[in-house]
Amino acid sequence: MTSTIVTKVTNFLTGVFTPRQVSNSVITYTAFNKFAFNLFTKEIKNIQSDSNKTIVMNFDSTGAKWSANIYIATSKKGNIKYEKHYSLDFAQSQISTSPVFGTQGGAVISLSDLLGNDKYFFLLYNTASVQSEFLNSFNLSLQRVDLTRRTNYGYGIFHFTGNRFDIRDSDEFFFERSFGGFFQLNFPLSKFSRIETSVTVANSDKEIIRGVLARKALLVSNSISYVYDNSLWGPSGPLDGTRTRLQLAYTGDVKFSNVNYYTIITDFRKYFRLGLRSAFAMRAAFFYNDGQEARRFFMGGSWDLRGWPRFSIRGEKMWLTSLEVRFPLLDQINLKFPFMNLGFFGIRGAAFFDAGSAWDTNYKSTLGSVGVGIRFNLFGALVLRYDIGKKIEDNFTRFQEGLFYQFFFGWDF
Repeated sequence: MTSTIVTKVTNFLTGVFTPRQVSNSVITYTAFNKFAFNLFTKEIKNIQSDSNKTIVMNFDSTGAKWSANIYIATSKKGNIKYEKHYSLDFAQSQISTSPVFGTQGGAVISLSDLLGNDKYFFLLYNTASVQSEFLNSFNLSLQRVDLTRRTNYGYGIFHFTGNRFDIRDSDEFFFERSFGGFFQLNFPLSKFSRIETSVTVANSDKEIIRGVLARKALLVSNSISYVYDNSLWGPSGPLDGTRTRLQLAYTGDVKFSNVNYYTIITDFRKYFRLGLRSAFAMRAAFFYNDGQEARRFFMGGSWDLRGWPRFSIRGEKMWLTSLEVRFPLLDQINLKFPFMNLGFFGIRGAAFFDAGSAWDTNYKSTLGSVGVGIRFNLFGALVLRYDIGKKIEDNFTRFQEGLFYQFFFGWDF
């Protein structure tokens, strides 16, 4: 009699990879456990004595070997060209009215092919405040992103016009008309690292006082970035790994020499696992713009320097440091109604310390904050955040009176 003994040796629900028997009683294998891939060993001595884990398969009773009938048919080799069929991914429109900008409306549309490798994005809205400005006030952006090859690229054109307030620019409303095009390229170096580069050409006319031309420019912006990311995420953000971005950029007015500045951005984030679902997170970032009409960076709020008003800290130079301990708070809350059940999962806690500053020419004071917070994962798509703490003011010389309370949304850094 020909038989084979099949024995169960592990209780993993997920896969076991590359098993190897190192002796008569020990095997090694790789498996995903506790948010990481690890190497395991397993004792298999005397395991065959357990009848619940051992199955004897008798092949003598299987009968004669089956063979398929042979059919003779003609064959033809050839290539079939993939034809792209596009479908609508999403479409969104909006109409708003304000005493400053008047009535405005627009729409955003996204299309992609069946495989999702060829994407188109359309943006159209109008900023006219009176009927005579309607035709001259269309804002348009067309972009295509191609993901069919290892090197991803995108390109597009744009035309923007109207009154605006840019938090990265001056503290005044201004009128600007800009149009041009851009090209983007992403080249992966490995599974976790890539090079990103882009170039943008834009003709920009900016008016501080309507009807008075304050500045004309033909802007050419070039940037190159190195990105590394092998982070492993939990319900509210990363718990292990490293995330890094190093970016160099230059923007110049090649026609009138009215704009000329360079950019340096470094952002390093490291996560140290303290347990299965807890971690110590560290972030150190530095942002630097210098030159004629350099743009400002901004911070403040739940995403960076917590406790300070959102986007209230601005400057051409900026640095930020954040330390945070992340830990599980509540795994699950269930509410049972007569007509339905409602469950909430992934409620996490955090204790944090932030420090940073922003300035244009002369360094200002160093600011900071310290506190605790709650993060709540809503339907696996959105993280709600609530922080309580104290701001540190005047170059770290005193704490604010009372506490700050801040609610916003977004994943942990």
